Amino acid sequence: MPVAVLDARSAHAVGMQRLRESYRAVPATAPIRLAKSTSNLFRTRATNSAKGLDPSGLTGVIAIDVAARTADVAGMCTYDDLVAATLRHGLAPLVVPQLKTITLGGAVTGLGIESTSFRNGLPHESVLELDILNGAGEIITASPGQNADLFRAFPNSYGTAKRVTPRRSSTTTTSRTGSTSGCSGRR
Repeated sequence: MPVAVLDARSAHAVGMQRLRESYRAVPATAPIRLAKSTSNLFRTRATNSAKGLDPSGLTGVIAIDVAARTADVAGMCTYDDLVAATLRHGLAPLVVPQLKTITLGGAVTGLGIESTSFRNGLPHESVLELDILNGAGEIITASPGQNADLFRAFPNSYGTAKRVTPRRSSTTTTSRTGSTSGCSGRR
């Protein structure tokens, strides 16, 4: 049985509705972009006065299914928040980016190229299902079995295929105790 905050799914639904409404409010001549104040880019960004997509309601962990070892998350959920939520259940994401404020949506659209795991690949390879806001303002669910072409094409799209909110991601069990033998810091 999934572990969830009672109203997390309702809050996520409200966030998705807010995202759709903000999409409809973007002028036809304006570029589609996320209206967020932060970025993990280390370069100056041009200011843009046009309204953008409001992702403010899509920031958390929706549910964790301990038995299935999956987490339902919102696209703007940071890995810092996902790790904190999953560790409480003895789980962790299969790949954790180096920058803790990277979001799951950002890791999927940009391949999370700053992070990889020898065993588990890149961050997008642990995503099982995506909700994608398409150019018509519709939310489309994509997975290996549903809208599979879109699911496979989305990683590394950098938002050109519109915006994503990863909905289900694999996790792995983790040990709360570990050995530090042989890790003296010296060679």
